[in-house]
Amino acid sequence: MREISEKILPEQVDWQRIIKTYSPLNVRYPEGELIYPVGAYAAGAYLIASGLVSDQSRPQTKRRRHPPVEILGPGNLIGLEILLRDSGGLHLSCARAVSETELFFFEREMFLNMLREEDEVKCHCLQRLAQRLYSLKERTSSLSYASVREQMCRLLLELAENYGEMNEGGISLLPSEITQATLAQLLGVSNATVMRVAASLPEVSISGRIALSLEALRLWLADLERTG
Repeated sequence: MREISEKILPEQVDWQRIIKTYSPLNVRYPEGELIYPVGAYAAGAYLIASGLVSDQSRPQTKRRRHPPVEILGPGNLIGLEILLRDSGGLHLSCARAVSETELFFFEREMFLNMLREEDEVKCHCLQRLAQRLYSLKERTSSLSYASVREQMCRLLLELAENYGEMNEGGISLLPSEITQATLAQLLGVSNATVMRVAASLPEVSISGRIALSLEALRLWLADLERTG
């Protein structure tokens, strides 16, 4: 099992030590692969080591698509239904690899023991869950009646703020794994719609590696919220 790079998990938790101590299973999923479906037995929790994961309340189908509840990256934990008493021991959402993803799987009892024994992991879980709760509440209120244009703007900002790389010109470059097709999947629209909507947003390029101006999109969104 290879060691985790500090660049992959720049966290306050010493994950190198945690992984050596508890020996979780190291697994990889290709882009688009289902990690677990709704209703499957929740055998444990996963730590995202690299890549991006969508966590959806219901799976996408050909007839109806549901945008992901969250887009999660390195350092986040998924499968935390094991902490709920009334989950029936089942997954309440489905997780899918948005890009090629590496995970560490902690079996249920192993993970619960780790929380009891490792205060830094417990604090990490609480902090991440608090961040995710606030983000979900904010997104739910803002996207209730949002157009696809606004949804794409907010999605691009979220991805850039969490995973973007800023160049010297002040332009944020998204990871190469996030493509036009990825945006279409996350928004539940066609590639053609993504191209059309992206062209209508200020300083956004989706040809090749996705590039955008955080400042321009924030100003556009602020103006949209001000004018209603």
